Amino acid sequence: METDIRHEPNLQHDSDIHEGEKISAMRAVVTGSLGGYIFGIAAVVLSIIGLTNVFPQYLLPIAAIAVGASMLFEGSSIATRLGALMEVIGGDSRFRMDEIGIGMTSLFLGGIAGIVLGILALLGMVPQILVASSIIVFGVALVFSSGLIARLNDLEIECRSVSEAYRSITREAVSASASIQFVIGLGAAVLGILAVTGFTPQILSLVAVLAVGFSIFADGTALTARMSSAYRKC
Repeated sequence: METDIRHEPNLQHDSDIHEGEKISAMRAVVTGSLGGYIFGIAAVVLSIIGLTNVFPQYLLPIAAIAVGASMLFEGSSIATRLGALMEVIGGDSRFRMDEIGIGMTSLFLGGIAGIVLGILALLGMVPQILVASSIIVFGVALVFSSGLIARLNDLEIECRSVSEAYRSITREAVSASASIQFVIGLGAAVLGILAVTGFTPQILSLVAVLAVGFSIFADGTALTARMSSAYRKC
């Protein structure tokens, strides 16, 4: 009886530590997601304004920088959410971690490259070629990270007790979303290549940045809602 009484404070202390870590992780998720949303929206708005022929030579590289920053924030947010969930379910998860690692790496590298190329273009160093090159990088990053959504969905399902019907419907919906992101990434890469060759580079680059910015914003919104829900359930 005395042994049980001595252990109760330790259990309460461990619970408090877990709740503190949970709150810190959720704050990091919100911060990263909010940054991704802001820069994603900024890229979309700047691209639309640029398409109306209002200072496109300046707005285009700035929009490219915003897309790069959005990718960095989104990658950071996903890494935080993934780390928190892996601590809950343990290290014996059955889904493939390699695709998640490739997806997050592509987001980080694509974001860094986009920011650097956008800054150089904004400084006037062959801006059309550098912006078009950054769009190619964004497209490739979206293609490689498209499987990230499906893998994180598998993690959420593993973390929750749900019916088989829910599993099937969710997997189909997420698979469709991943396919759309893959198509947008592939299309952006093609537009970037055409822009590099000099085929109406400014218009194609603005359209590509608009599509990529919207894709990152939309996917980030869905991922935040899904992963936050999963973390609360675990």
